Amino acid sequence: MSRLRSIDPFAAAASDNNGHTLGIIGKCVPSYAVARSLTRLVMNSSKLAARDVTANRFITTTTKVLSVTPELTQALGREIEAEQKLSQENLKSSATSSFPGFNLTVKEAEVRLTKQQGNENILVVFNVNHSVDMDEGYDDEAQQQAAPVPVALPPFSVEITKGDQRLCFHLELVQTEEQPEEYDFRVEEFYVAPAVKGGNEDVPTEVYASSGKYIDPDLHDLLFVRYLEERGLDAQFCKTLVSYATHYEHSQYVGLLEKIKKFISQ
Repeated sequence: MSRLRSIDPFAAAASDNNGHTLGIIGKCVPSYAVARSLTRLVMNSSKLAARDVTANRFITTTTKVLSVTPELTQALGREIEAEQKLSQENLKSSATSSFPGFNLTVKEAEVRLTKQQGNENILVVFNVNHSVDMDEGYDDEAQQQAAPVPVALPPFSVEITKGDQRLCFHLELVQTEEQPEEYDFRVEEFYVAPAVKGGNEDVPTEVYASSGKYIDPDLHDLLFVRYLEERGLDAQFCKTLVSYATHYEHSQYVGLLEKIKKFISQ
């Protein structure tokens, strides 16, 4: 009996009806229950600690977001005022730029020019999004004095529709080498597609389009230069487009800042 007790103080001997010892019944259930309770306590404590950390992070992040709003609102106000002053001092003539013979409509960043010439309907479309390309050297004072407002050079498309067909050109604006303040266009792509029906302007994917880089020089002069010039798309048109797009892009940028300021102030 002393060995039994020394082995496990929680153990006892079982006997049959005749008094014979059957074996040791280990009473370890209470110990196991205590262990499980301790384990659960540790796990619950860990979960509570994790929740506290998450809550603290959320509170800290929320505080930071809220605290930056007044400072951001003031910064936006200063930027809007500076951009408006810049526009008044440098873009006065651009605001009145017009396209003779064309009707002009705008929708957000998109500008459309339309006119009818004989039996042709001519459509010019450009979008001022991402039309300003400020290179790394624009921060230089000399370059800013030469061009205080970054010039917008949006790509544009021309569609000339007759009957059930339309002749389409995709063009890029480029500065002339001889006179940096003069502009011309370069035809990137051209093709003939079905005319617009039911307001669907998409060009079918099966339509063949050719690059403007590899056309015969004579065809280049006749189709890309003289043919488009006869429809009002000449060097003066390009200069007007750049002037108008520069002013319009700048106004859209200021409008975006005003929308952001209004949004964060609500």
